[in-house]
Amino acid sequence: MKKTILTLFAVCIMASCTSVENADSLQKKYSIDKGSAKQWDQTIIKVVEGEALIPEWYGNENPIIYLRKTGKMSEKDFNFLMSLEKMKPEEITEDDYEKFMDLVVTYNKKLPRKFYLADNNLKNPKGLVDFMVRETFIKMDTPSSHIKNVVATPEEWEEIVVFSKQTDLSEKDTKRLRKLLNKFIKRNEFYDERAWYNRELSDRTIQLTNIDNKKDITSLEQNNVNAKALYIAYPDYFSTLDKWDN
Repeated sequence: MKKTILTLFAVCIMASCTSVENADSLQKKYSIDKGSAKQWDQTIIKVVEGEALIPEWYGNENPIIYLRKTGKMSEKDFNFLMSLEKMKPEEITEDDYEKFMDLVVTYNKKLPRKFYLADNNLKNPKGLVDFMVRETFIKMDTPSSHIKNVVATPEEWEEIVVFSKQTDLSEKDTKRLRKLLNKFIKRNEFYDERAWYNRELSDRTIQLTNIDNKKDITSLEQNNVNAKALYIAYPDYFSTLDKWDN
């Protein structure tokens, strides 16, 4: 009984960590009114971009295009939203406005993704392990040296070294490499701003640092920071992050 209660408590904590703001809080946060409903596309874009942890949650593209392409915005809902454009704000009924706000909340509930690597997300596994090992010989902090010295165990890093010495990686080797990388991105110490800044100092690395430095970072936030950090470190060897499994 005690174990069941603890499990339910853990589930509640997880749910609270990944909760999406309700209609009232979104209205207040983004000053949404009936005029905003008429300009529904601008409003949804603003809210989706504001509420997403990272742009990959909406495909790193126009949020409306992403929502329609993925079926998260149905044709019926799209036609309803288009009808709002033709109305004056004062013509939009309370029912119409409530339905609009329900859609705004729904779209944001559908956004959160927890990225992880599948085998098909590795474009060139042999090239990746070769690059990782080579980069550790550079006399400065790099993502590869950080992974070797801080993230991986000596045994895990030795597996990567062994892979780099092979002519090619078999399907079984690729699966093992993918499992290793997924283990790495689950670890709190994976992202190190100094090592990544030496590779790339940009808005996206600064964004990762800001999320990573939050006081109470959730498991979802930590996973997304690390997954994006892995992609940024080795972009030539992976499919784009929005194509990863979740």
